[in-house]
Amino acid sequence: MKPDPAKIKALGKLESYKNDIENIQLRLQAISLWPPGKVLQKECETALQMLHTLEEHFDRKLVITIIGPGGSGKSTLFNALCGRDDISQVGVDRPTTRQIGVACGPGQERDFFIKHFGADAVRIHDAVGDSQLDHLALIDTPDVDSTQQAQHIESVRKAVELSDILLCVFNAENPKTKDHVDFFAPYIRLFHGESIVAILNKCDRLDEAELRKAILPQFENYIASAWGQSPAQLLSISARRNLHAPNWDSKAPPKHEFDQFDKLMQLVNQTFNRPGYAVDRRLDNALQLRNFIAAEVELEVTKESEYLIEARSRMKETEKTALSKTFAQMKQEGTGQMLGVNVLMYQKVAQRWVGPVGWMIAIWARILIFGTGVMAIFRFGNPIRQLIGVVSSLRHFKDTKAAIAETENSEQIGAAFQTYRVEILKSWPEISELLIKGRFDKEVRNPDAFFFEPKALGTLSSLWRETLDATMDNAAKTFSHFLLQCLFNLPTLVLLAHVAWLTAKHYFSASYLSSDFFLHALLTIAIVLLLSFFIFQGMLRLGAGSDRLMEKAFHAVRLQLDPFQQMLANPILEQINALLRFTSEKY
Repeated sequence: MKPDPAKIKALGKLESYKNDIENIQLRLQAISLWPPGKVLQKECETALQMLHTLEEHFDRKLVITIIGPGGSGKSTLFNALCGRDDISQVGVDRPTTRQIGVACGPGQERDFFIKHFGADAVRIHDAVGDSQLDHLALIDTPDVDSTQQAQHIESVRKAVELSDILLCVFNAENPKTKDHVDFFAPYIRLFHGESIVAILNKCDRLDEAELRKAILPQFENYIASAWGQSPAQLLSISARRNLHAPNWDSKAPPKHEFDQFDKLMQLVNQTFNRPGYAVDRRLDNALQLRNFIAAEVELEVTKESEYLIEARSRMKETEKTALSKTFAQMKQEGTGQMLGVNVLMYQKVAQRWVGPVGWMIAIWARILIFGTGVMAIFRFGNPIRQLIGVVSSLRHFKDTKAAIAETENSEQIGAAFQTYRVEILKSWPEISELLIKGRFDKEVRNPDAFFFEPKALGTLSSLWRETLDATMDNAAKTFSHFLLQCLFNLPTLVLLAHVAWLTAKHYFSASYLSSDFFLHALLTIAIVLLLSFFIFQGMLRLGAGSDRLMEKAFHAVRLQLDPFQQMLANPILEQINALLRFTSEKY
C-alpha cells in the first residue's frame, strides 16, 4: 500500500503527545511525598489510555457521542439524528437507556464497538434510516443520574474514551441543569473546544423571548466558566419536533417555532461527516489531552506553591548554615591531621619529581611515614583515612593493628557532622509545617528519615576528601613545574657532570685521582644537594604547608556552600524542585 504522508505525520504528533504525558507521569511518580501526585498520575493514565485507543484505531470512523443527564432527551436526539423514531427507546421510565447504543452502518465498525464495550453492553444499529453516516458513528449513552448510576458511569467513561466529538445534551426545563454541567466538566476538559457541541433540548417548552435574551446567554457564559473553554456551538433545539411522529400532548403543544436542529444536522452531515475530518479532530483532542494534563498538574502545584517556595528557601539557608558550622568544626578537629597532610603532600610531589632533588623528596617522604603505620598510608582510596593512618602510625608505632584499625574509624568526622544534625533539627519543625501546608505528606515531620541516613555522612565526608585531595594535587603540580625542577636540580647536576668529566679525563690520561678528591667531591655534591633540598623544603612549607593546604581546602569547601548548590541528596528538596518546575514549563 502507498504510504499516506498526512497519516504518518499525524501519528508522529500523536506519539509526541503521548511521550509528553508519559514524562509527566514518570516525574509525578518520583514525587512520592506529595499525595496529590497520585491523583494526577491516575489522570495521566486515563489520558494515555485514550491516546492508546485513538492510535490503535486511528483509521476508524469519526465517533460522536451523546452524553447528558436523565430526561434530557438523549435517546430522542439519537433517533432524530439517525432519521428513525424507534432506533432507541424513549419514555419517562428511568433509566430509559440501559445500554450503549451505536449507529454506525454496516462494516468492521460493528466488531470494534462490540470488542470495546462487550456484546451484552452495546446495541449496534446498522440501518439508520435516511441519515448520512458514511464517515461517522453515533453513540447514545445511558443516564448517569439513575438508580444504576455506578454501572452507567463506567459505560459513559468507555464511550468518552472512544469519542472524537461530544454532543452534551441538557434539559432546558430542569432547574438542576447547571449541576449537570458541573458533573460533565471532567469529561469535557479532555476534549478540544471544537470537539464539543452543547445542546439545550426541549426549548420549545420555554418562552421564546426569555430563551433568546436570558436563558441562552446565561447558559453559554456558565458552561464556558465551568468547562474552562467555550464549546464549538451552543444550540437550542427540540429533538422531539424532528421525529417523524412527535406525538405531542394536545394539552401541551410547542410554545414557539424556534429550533436550531437543522443547524445541528448541517453540522453533523456537512462538517463532521466529511472524509478526513476525523484526523483533524483526533489531533486536536490529543493536543487538548496533553495540555489538559499539564495544566492540571500546574494548577495543583500552584495552589500552595508559596509554602513550597518558602520551605525551599528556609531549607537552603538552614543547610548552608549547618554545613558551614560542620566544616568549621572539622577544621578545628583537623589540627591533629596536619602531619598527615604534610606526608601526603610529599608523596604527591615525589611522584612528579625527577633528578637528585626528586630522590631526596622521595627519601624524605619515606622517612616521614616510617613506622608501623606504613601499610595504612600506602593503601589506595580514602585520603582522610590515610591522614588518620599517618597520625595513628606515629602514635601507635608499637602496635600496627591498632593503627590500621583507627584508619577505618570515622568517629572523628562523624562527631563534627553532629553539628549538621543539630542545626537542621533547630529549624525543621517550622520547615515541615510549611511543607504540610504545601500538601506534603505528614511524615516529613520526621527529619531522620531524610537527612541522617548513612549516605549523608558519606556525602559530606566525600566532599571534604575530594576537596582536600584536589587542593593537594594542585599544590603538587605547582611545586613540580619543569622549570622549578631544572632550577633545583641544576647545581647538583653541574657538580656531578664536572666530577664525571675530571674523573674520565684523568682516567684516560692514566693520571689517576686520589681518594681525597672523591671524598671532597662527594661531600660537595651532598652539601649542594642538601642545600637545594632544604631551600625547596622551605619554599614548599611557605607555599604548601599543611596548615596552608587545610586552609585552602576549607575555603574551597565554603565556596561550594552556595544555597543553589546543595551538598546532600535531600529527597524533600529534590521533590520540591521537581514540583515547582511544573509551574515554569510551557507546552
